[in-house]
Amino acid sequence: MAVAASLACSFSACDDFLDSENYTEANSGNYPGSASDLNKELAALYGCLNQISNNPLNNPFFVNNLVSDDCNGAGGTGDVESHALGHLMVTNQDYFGVSGSEKNNTWHTIYVAISRANAILFTDASVMSGIEESTRNQLIGEAYFMRGLFYLWGAQFWGDIPAYWAAAAPAPCPQVSAENEIYPHILADFMSAYNLMSYGGTTLGDGHATKAAAGGFLARAYMFYEGFYKKAGELAKANPEAVSLPSQDGLLSTSLTKADVVAVLEDVRDKSGNGLVEDYRLLWGYTNKFTAPDYDYTKDLAAAGTFWAGNGNIEQLFQIQYGNTASWDGTIGMGFCNMASLYSSLRCDDDGNGNINGGEKTFPYAQGWGQGTINAQLWDDWNSDDPRKAASIIDCQNELEHFAFTTSCTEDAGLYNKKLCEVTTKKSNFESFTAGPYTFWDFYRKENGGGATPGTDNAMQGSHYTDLVLMRFADILLMHTELTGDASGMNKVRERVGLPAIGYSWANIQNERRFEFAGEGLRFNDLRRWSGYTPGDQESLAAKTLQRKDGTRVNYTGNWTTMHHASCSWAKRYADTQGFWPIPESQINITADESVLKQNAGWNNGSECIMTSSPIY
Repeated sequence: MAVAASLACSFSACDDFLDSENYTEANSGNYPGSASDLNKELAALYGCLNQISNNPLNNPFFVNNLVSDDCNGAGGTGDVESHALGHLMVTNQDYFGVSGSEKNNTWHTIYVAISRANAILFTDASVMSGIEESTRNQLIGEAYFMRGLFYLWGAQFWGDIPAYWAAAAPAPCPQVSAENEIYPHILADFMSAYNLMSYGGTTLGDGHATKAAAGGFLARAYMFYEGFYKKAGELAKANPEAVSLPSQDGLLSTSLTKADVVAVLEDVRDKSGNGLVEDYRLLWGYTNKFTAPDYDYTKDLAAAGTFWAGNGNIEQLFQIQYGNTASWDGTIGMGFCNMASLYSSLRCDDDGNGNINGGEKTFPYAQGWGQGTINAQLWDDWNSDDPRKAASIIDCQNELEHFAFTTSCTEDAGLYNKKLCEVTTKKSNFESFTAGPYTFWDFYRKENGGGATPGTDNAMQGSHYTDLVLMRFADILLMHTELTGDASGMNKVRERVGLPAIGYSWANIQNERRFEFAGEGLRFNDLRRWSGYTPGDQESLAAKTLQRKDGTRVNYTGNWTTMHHASCSWAKRYADTQGFWPIPESQINITADESVLKQNAGWNNGSECIMTSSPIY
């Protein structure tokens, strides 16, 4: 990927009187020159998913978890960044820019990805014409998908942002309307990707974008656009105007209707080859074969010889994948392991009496940073008759032999995200591994001829390779129900966990999404689109729902207390910002021209939006 990334750079042409053809180096004049070259560029583009994984506190998936009503920022007493995000605040005005640091820079990574996608999409026609049509369509479809994905992340994060759809960015590249320009292009990208790719164009679960993933993200982006910007409300009963799309390769029409999106979802549902894993628990790593036989909650699965469905399983439509190359060195470094898992694992340190999380007494859950803990009101709201509750949340005090509220814990109700928390095994020590317990990945690698995690010297911090799932097949079914009012998709999801069928209502589909996808990074933007764009309104669904975090029970350094907003209220922060984050100040300073780039509302650098030290409860 590093080689591919370097090839994206352009080099100056030689003087006119010299032969300008470079015979020894790849450059913009001779590269890409083949399908193989384009695949290298595509690898570099997918590498941006690992780069954005490097620091979960800059990863849209994890950030959306922290800021939702499902979770608390939490972490240790010094983890100001996670606390700030959980309160819809930041530690400084340049937080998502980090003054140009590539390692932890959401803004930079999103635009690198967009640039790499555009480099593929605007490859010289003479190169494209030499590639077999189905291969070309798949490759270009994946590039459209990735451009749409990164623009979607950018537009949901910041709203109106600089945008371009050409081989190179203009100078200057001004901020444009997300509602009027960016979202129509995002929808066009996903529609082009869907039309160009074919089912079976890639191996299911191999990490590449697929036709099914494009269809799913088309629906997700459409529903956010119609709900948030167009204030469509209950989509099953709405009749939105057709969206005008820009003309581009792969589009069969420049008009997109709700009926078109529904048809795409039905096609994915019926033809993709994806489906629901039979038991909800099999989606999550704690059912792996090295852990399940010793874990009371999963012994029934182990007895039946049924274990974790694994990475790339039939329910995953798109995911970030990881490899055994994690290291604290380099630009991407730890982006090659699932750092969201480390950040979500049980809070490290001890309780002052020598009790430490992550050992045998908290089997099968490992030690980590203790961020993104589950907010108590999600646990309280969730009926225990729903099997997904126990499958999704670790009730640490009742499920684990001894869980420690550590001397450094904050915003911790003893409820952790079971879907993300790393998993240990009771298997015996072997060869070079130090005293246990071990993450189950150590044994997967050993079974396949691998060794300890290289470059980290610490399996607890680096041995995390479970996919970060961005879309599941269950979402196809629930989006179809929400758009049509046909409860059959919703009831298939409920049937999987043994719940009775229910009729469609807007409240029912909202609740179903909350519980099916708890802790999976979707809740915050669901609340935003169900509320519509209503600046200043503290009575919107999103504002009132987030405000419910106020007064919830939390443990702070071993003592029970209640959580309150660090500066004003969750309702006010949402009303002021509408869920958008600050444009990095470093970028605004570079342009120094508000007609090109200006700051988002609610980010005036004051005490309501900037957190300089963690709250004390």
